[in-house]
Amino acid sequence: MSGPRVGVCGLGLIGGSALLALRAAGVDVRGCDVWPDPRTWCEDLGVPADGSPEATARAVDVLLLCVPPHATAKVAAAALSANPDLVVVDTASVKGPVVDEVRARVPGAAGRFLPAHPLAGAERGGFAAARADLLDGATWAVCPPADDPDGVADTTATLLTAAPVLDALGARLVACTPEDHDRALAATSHAPHVVAGTLAELAAGPPAGGPLAAVLSGGALRDMTRVAGAPSGLWVEILHANATPTADALEAAADGLRAAAAALRAGEHDDLQAAWDRGVAAHDAIAAARWTAPSWEPVVVADGWPGLLALGARGVAVRGLADAGDGRLVGERSGAGA
Repeated sequence: MSGPRVGVCGLGLIGGSALLALRAAGVDVRGCDVWPDPRTWCEDLGVPADGSPEATARAVDVLLLCVPPHATAKVAAAALSANPDLVVVDTASVKGPVVDEVRARVPGAAGRFLPAHPLAGAERGGFAAARADLLDGATWAVCPPADDPDGVADTTATLLTAAPVLDALGARLVACTPEDHDRALAATSHAPHVVAGTLAELAAGPPAGGPLAAVLSGGALRDMTRVAGAPSGLWVEILHANATPTADALEAAADGLRAAAAALRAGEHDDLQAAWDRGVAAHDAIAAARWTAPSWEPVVVADGWPGLLALGARGVAVRGLADAGDGRLVGERSGAGA
């Protein structure tokens, strides 16, 4: 495959999987990690690996940054400073604080930082769990470059530089602002992780649960607590980084649960039925938007980031973006209802 030279910095589950996928696609790729074991794993694959982001930055055109949120802006700033032509794409699950810190650290280079987040993962972490198909077909939130987070004035040059790399990973791009990303992820990921732990604790311990409840637990509890075993260090960091939106989402969930409890105690059958029906409708809407394979159709975006953000706000994904040569973007978009 011809195209940009790509570095992957941080060879955990996401970074390791991205490196395997890019290697399989024929991309000129190299790895980077501060720890020796991931570098050895990378080199055993026949892929060069560096011990510093600056070294990788000087050898590539696009750097995919797959480090924890607290380190993302610092590593991005170091890489951007090491290569004045480099584009950095991150994968952190919180966007607002990272974007703010990148702008503060390297204001002159913030336009080459493309905030992104792949919606993919697994219960196990680390390079040993990496697999080449983990990111294939994944939805990626992609935000305007960090020098213009609202996407008002920035061009799409940074996105177009990164687009071939994201296409090689099979990405479905959904444009959004960092603020909208963090609010959405609070409701769809960050708060649900807290709820999963709470449900597991409810079933496993008194006063409601214990050994009998645990052994009598069914598929509903298993499915709803799947992510409760995620590593606490990373997730507590994520929760603190997105504290206010996550707290808002948890309070909204608690309000719904309290209303259901009140309806049960009062024998309000109609209220409970209405709440259940709303949940069914919401479940079906999410399944249609997120878990149904989209149909793809050609798209022309005439107004850059504002047009992409308008599509993203409607849940429309894009892929295969290219410059039409007249300021417009061409590519494919997910079909109506996707």
